[in-house]
This record gives sequence, C-alpha cells and structure tokens, in this order.
Amino acid sequence: MKLELLNLLVDPLRGQPLTLEGDVLSGEIETGTLRAVDGTAYPILDGIPRLAVGDDAGQTQTSDAFGFKWSRRDTYDSPQVKVDSADWLATKYGFASPDAWARHLASRQCVLDLGCGSGFSSSLWIETPHWDGNACWVGADISRAIDVARSRLGHIPGTHFVQADALHLPFRKGVFDTVFSEGVLHHTPSTRAALLAGSRVLTVGGEFHFYVYRRKAPVREFTDDFVRDAIMDMTDADAWESMRSLTDLGRALAELKVSVRLEKGVPLLGIPAGEHDVQRLIYWHFAKLFWNPSWSFDENLHVNFDWYRPRYAHRQTEEQVREWCDEAGLHIEHFCAQESGFAVRTVKE
Repeated sequence: MKLELLNLLVDPLRGQPLTLEGDVLSGEIETGTLRAVDGTAYPILDGIPRLAVGDDAGQTQTSDAFGFKWSRRDTYDSPQVKVDSADWLATKYGFASPDAWARHLASRQCVLDLGCGSGFSSSLWIETPHWDGNACWVGADISRAIDVARSRLGHIPGTHFVQADALHLPFRKGVFDTVFSEGVLHHTPSTRAALLAGSRVLTVGGEFHFYVYRRKAPVREFTDDFVRDAIMDMTDADAWESMRSLTDLGRALAELKVSVRLEKGVPLLGIPAGEHDVQRLIYWHFAKLFWNPSWSFDENLHVNFDWYRPRYAHRQTEEQVREWCDEAGLHIEHFCAQESGFAVRTVKE
C-alpha cells in the first residue's frame, strides 16, 4: 500500500478516519494494520488494505466466483480479447475510438475502478501512453481478484489497490472525480444501493461511468436462472467445466452460419421481426451461448462462466436505471441501450 492512499480511506462501517499502525519503508506498506476510532482493526496484507465487510452469503459466493475467474489470466489476457474489449467499451460509452476513450479517462485526476476484478477493463486505457502516472487510480474489489489486479498493474505509477465491498466503500465522500464500474453493480445484493454508494464518493461535477445488465426476453430469463441454480452447489472448478458443453453448443450454432427471417416476430417471446442469425437468435432469446470465432475456446467459456456462475446477477429495466440515476443526483449525459445491458455516462450534480 502506498502511503498516499491513506488520505482517501475511512472506516467502511462508520465513515471515520483510520490510523496506520506498522512500519513504513519508502512510502510502501506491505504488512500492517489500519485502526478505526472504535478500535476495529483492518489488516494490510501483501500491500493491500483489506477493508471488505459484511457477511451476505450471496455476495460471498459471487466474490469467490469472480476471484476464481480472474485468476485464470490465460482466458482473457490475449491481444485479440483486449482489442475487441476496448472497441466494445469505447463504443458503448459513447467515444469515437478506443484511443479517445483512453485519452478521456487518463485526463481525470482521481479515478475509482469500482469492482475492478483483475483490473482488466482499466488496463485497456491505463496501459496506454495517455496515462502519465501523475493522477490517481484506485482499484477496489471485494474478491481475491484484487491481488491479481495488483500483480498486473501495481508497477504502473499512480495505481492503488483496496479490497472493499461496493456497498460499504472505505473512501471519503466526494474524493473521486471519476467512478468507473464496468459490469459490477448488478453483482451486489442491490444494484440500486451500489449505484448510490458509488455516487457518494464522487465529487460534484465528477463523472460516473457504469454498465449494468438489461432484463432479457422471458425464456432467456428463465434459462438464465435455471442454469445458475443448477450449478450453484458445484465448486467453481466444476462449474467452469460445466460451461464447456454450453460453449460448445454456441460454437456449433455459430458454425452453421444459418439465419431465419421472421416477418412478424414472436411478441409473446420478445422476439422482434427481421432477419436473425440462428446462434444470435438463441443467444438473445433462449440461452446465453456466447461464441466469438476470433477467441480461443476457453476465452469464450470465460464469458459464459461470467454470466451463469455468480449468485447475484440482477437484470434491470431502462426505467429503473434512469430512476436510480435521478435518485443519486447523477445527470445522464450518454445512455446506450444494447441488447445485453445499459452503458451510462453521468455527471454528479
């Protein structure tokens, strides 16, 4: 832990200052204790303050699933996945190119990646020449993926890492000028509560960029919950293996290269009229069977595991997301409604 991070931190339960106990060598603390006013001790282990609180069983399972997933770096760190992901992120957040997106985020002064996982999404802009290390980037995640994030990005100047719960953020109010949360808020006990918590640590005039899942067609919603329940009692490793058959089906359907035309659609199943590739028709309306032919099998499997494994994976309506932004005092500047979810760029009023 870099010493300057202490200026941002508070007790996650009471919002009060923390006192550092331990030796400080060259501005870095590998092991120590952060002490709250009431005496509660929070450890610093392997250079990361461990400030996650709470005992929600669903959140623990979700946290474990993502810790497992992000530790498998060979399933998401390839150049092709990075290029495709940067294109997707830049487009949905309303930027002309990945370079424009990276340039914008690198221009900010104090950025919180809320639910950073292994730091993958932030790496797509923080590892570019636009980031000069003079600003502050804080990655916060409830899972052990925070250790992966430090391993991947800890050598970059200006980076900090905190193990924390999105609903109990251990940061001073209004300390960040940017909060970025890519596909995370819906993996908490309450998407709304997580959005409100993120807004509280954002300064007036600061930007909150986030992406949350969208409610899908009725049969797809049923299948999503059915599969999630079916693998719930498996170990993470067994659940990962169970995704192989779904991923293989996605590949087989994609390789058919067949489409169907529905003149009137199927309103009862939420299927619009038009030309539908068979794999995408099933993907959007019946079961998530992700397949990208440019990626390896395990890279595709990673995406399917990401969807089905976590206990918490709430899906929202556009009306809900807009209402929550209004409640949080966030003015919407860009709202991208895709079939998969909503990417929103806001400014705190």
